[in-house]
Amino acid sequence: MDGWNKTPAPVWFDPATTGGVTWDQISGVFSNPPVGQPTRKTNIDGSQALYLFALPTAGLTQDLAATYEAGVSYELTVGVAGGGGGMPEGTTLVLGFYYLDGVNPVSLGATVVSHSAAAFPTTTTFVDYSAVLPAALGGEAWVGKSIGVQIISANATGVGYWDLDHVRLEATVVPEPGTWALMGTGVGLLALTGWRRAARR
Repeated sequence: MDGWNKTPAPVWFDPATTGGVTWDQISGVFSNPPVGQPTRKTNIDGSQALYLFALPTAGLTQDLAATYEAGVSYELTVGVAGGGGGMPEGTTLVLGFYYLDGVNPVSLGATVVSHSAAAFPTTTTFVDYSAVLPAALGGEAWVGKSIGVQIISANATGVGYWDLDHVRLEATVVPEPGTWALMGTGVGLLALTGWRRAARR
């Protein structure tokens, strides 16, 4: 948790509109309620999770020590529970990647999570959502830059909150097209050899 940074408060934010809750309190950690409590999370990873008020631009970012590499795709997965606190349907959350161009964050691949009764029939179960950043070829501006991940409240009225848990980041090396072609040729040769041997019998 110490690696996450809270997004800065927008100029329009007024604690009076959130019942005195300050911007620093818009997100934080909570402990899973005891067994038997109706708000207990059924599939929490560990004993604590994160809450995030459904206020526009409220969120968390993290700059990792690792850097984006060419030929590698990235997948950010987050357990999400929507609907807390009377959240209206259509409230959205953005999960995604970014890099810093100087001091300015530039968003990359993202997934929008939209609250609905169908997507989140209960507030006590986390549902996995993923954002995928396809592999770069090597000339992109973000290659070699620190990997940035973000969880941002987007289209929101300020009513309700998201619960978040089990954040994971996976990197996968993607073979170059030429490698796939060579692999396909190799498989074709093996099949042809097998067919010739069968024909000789």
